[in-house]
Amino acid sequence: MSPSDDAPITFDGSNWQDLTRLVTTAQLKFLTTADTEDDPYDKHPAKCAYLASHFTGPALDWLGGVMAQEPGWGANFDTFVVNVRNQFGVSDDGLRAQRRGQLEALAWQSDLPVFFAEFDRLTSLLGLTGNPTKIALVRSKLPHKIQVLLAEQALDFHDYATMRERLITMWNLDPSHRSLTVPAPATNKRPRCGRCGKKGHTASECRAKK
Repeated sequence: MSPSDDAPITFDGSNWQDLTRLVTTAQLKFLTTADTEDDPYDKHPAKCAYLASHFTGPALDWLGGVMAQEPGWGANFDTFVVNVRNQFGVSDDGLRAQRRGQLEALAWQSDLPVFFAEFDRLTSLLGLTGNPTKIALVRSKLPHKIQVLLAEQALDFHDYATMRERLITMWNLDPSHRSLTVPAPATNKRPRCGRCGKKGHTASECRAKK
């Protein structure tokens, strides 16, 4: 989905990963504008303003104070992002811990391409690129019926890409996706948030509480 001015993502100071997403969105939005000294349109203030327009709560309150005290707050986009990260304690180690929690919470699902897309995103961000590591992580998430299915077919993978391709092929060959589908969880179970990885609320409820 292409970035737009009405993007639903906001940043209040606590949702660090959404700040990263907004930075990416701002960079994409102004990617076509040449960043040269001869360019009559200076995109840095525009990028800063676009990013800041998605601030809410404490982040917006902090920005109001900065704008009142520092007229040149938006002169450089990279500097502005660093200032925001420093103000709200955003760190690479903290983001890595959050992503590891999300990877641990990532559950097998009937929509297999979506599962693998998220699995690949998180393992890449965490630097988990080795075949044995990724295969072991996937196997730890396989429901028992899938493990039995692979054993019956004598499938023992040594290459993650091969494993991923094989499972998705099996998924595509089964129109109903029953062979690789697990029963839906009981409705009385507490949901796990896909945003912060904690139990007890959904991603939309988590965003609404911020």
